[in-house]
Amino acid sequence: MRFLGYFEHICSIPHCSYQAQKLGEFLLEFSKSRGFDTKIDESFNIHAIKGKPKICLQAHYDMVCVGEAPKIELENDGEFLSAKNSTLGADNGIGLAIIMDIMDEAQDLEVLFTSDEEVGLIGANAFAGEICAPALLNLDSEDDSEVIIGCAGGLLAEFRREFEPSKLGLGELFSSSVSEHLSTGLLSNESSHSTSAENCTQNSSTLNANYCESSEHFGTGLLSNESSHSTSAKNSTQNSSNLNANYYELSCEGLEGGHSGMQIAKNIPNAIKELAHFAKNHGANILAMSGGDRDNAIPTWAKALVSASSKLESKGLVKAKKLDLLGAKELFAKLCDDDLKNPIIMKSNSADFTKRENSRNSRIPLLNDFLLALPHGVLGWDEGLGLPKTSANLAIVRTSLTSKDENARIAFSVQIYARSSSQEELAKLKNSYEAISELVGFQSSFGASSMPWEPEQSEFATSVLTALQKYRPNAKITAIHAGLECGCLSAKMKQKGKKLVACSIGPNISGAHTINERCEIKSAQIIAQVVRDVLKNA
Repeated sequence: MRFLGYFEHICSIPHCSYQAQKLGEFLLEFSKSRGFDTKIDESFNIHAIKGKPKICLQAHYDMVCVGEAPKIELENDGEFLSAKNSTLGADNGIGLAIIMDIMDEAQDLEVLFTSDEEVGLIGANAFAGEICAPALLNLDSEDDSEVIIGCAGGLLAEFRREFEPSKLGLGELFSSSVSEHLSTGLLSNESSHSTSAENCTQNSSTLNANYCESSEHFGTGLLSNESSHSTSAKNSTQNSSNLNANYYELSCEGLEGGHSGMQIAKNIPNAIKELAHFAKNHGANILAMSGGDRDNAIPTWAKALVSASSKLESKGLVKAKKLDLLGAKELFAKLCDDDLKNPIIMKSNSADFTKRENSRNSRIPLLNDFLLALPHGVLGWDEGLGLPKTSANLAIVRTSLTSKDENARIAFSVQIYARSSSQEELAKLKNSYEAISELVGFQSSFGASSMPWEPEQSEFATSVLTALQKYRPNAKITAIHAGLECGCLSAKMKQKGKKLVACSIGPNISGAHTINERCEIKSAQIIAQVVRDVLKNA
């Protein structure tokens, strides 16, 4: 089990998505040291060739970092690998380790280590090289009884709106001195979206207008036209006593979470949705909110500052805690500060990235309703394959202050990741997102989408299945509702006039993209042997 030693070493090198260069450098030098002709491209894909390969082994070297990751404290109980308080990175570190183990002795082999798979297949989509072997075996699957020959495409969407001080108000939160909530240094980072006690005090007259000036904000909370914005400061002042008496911290934490593709059909509770439903059902308005970690992980936590016209009590998955004025100020500051620590990552690396400015800036939406209007969960089912056809994951919400001066605005950002085996369905979802954001005055931005990988039976996939059935007799050929790089790499080779057949296998991994991630050691051993058998019989 030499590959376990390699995996342990991989865990010691930080390799979160967008920040995996050190691991890339290690893999580059490792490949060269094993006698491979090795190149690295502008997107940090590492392409290594030795001899006359018939098969290319492929894995990605970034990981989803949740919890204390990239610090990974590896745990091995003899049956499973796991990590203490963080994602493990077996997705796709185990695949990397198995390939490295094989590279130690291989004479005819091609290897492709791709970058930033977890954030939109970026490396694979940007790969400009040519795969020499006629077949590609990807090691990024998570069930050792399956040979994957198809996967869903993906679409990442972000919605954002900055609220002008003259349009909205946070009532008492900024109407009096706010130096108390800054004394802990929550917003002291000069390079961040921070603010100072001095600026907040100077801007109290404008920031006081920063979240619905009228008393309606604490009733319907929906100001649908310009006339709504003209409510006087007098009305806001008159309602100040009520505002101070009805601030709450809502939290929904410690949920199961899971991979937004592999586990979306399990109806796992979404912390953001749970909190938004609670607020809606109890007449509470969300003033600031932070929740979720990554676009491809079902949110395990969410926290919000809300106002309510009646008493709130904890119920179900949501806890409610009454706050005084100082507590509300401190929570608002912390939620904005959390935005600095857990930012939404939207990389406009592609020409496909588009941004639409809308015209309905007069409409001031209640954040609760916007979050509830956005879809989450399975949206369509493939009866033939017995898995989701289309789904959406409401993944991340953040609140931030855009600056620390008199031009400060409060910004809400929401991110959602959709998947579908149909490109047409992804296009329809994009239209829906644009329509929803247009109605509520948000900007909509879209990252580069990944194309679905249409299932295609091949002799190569059959040979891999035969090798796998030696250890897993009930193994089958199927497709998954997640993203894999096989499809885009095959498509790229087709554009170059070359036929590349591909399939994917991998060990049993549960809880991917959560702190509960673990990998079955015996299963990883089986996959390592299957890869050797496939190479031997090629």
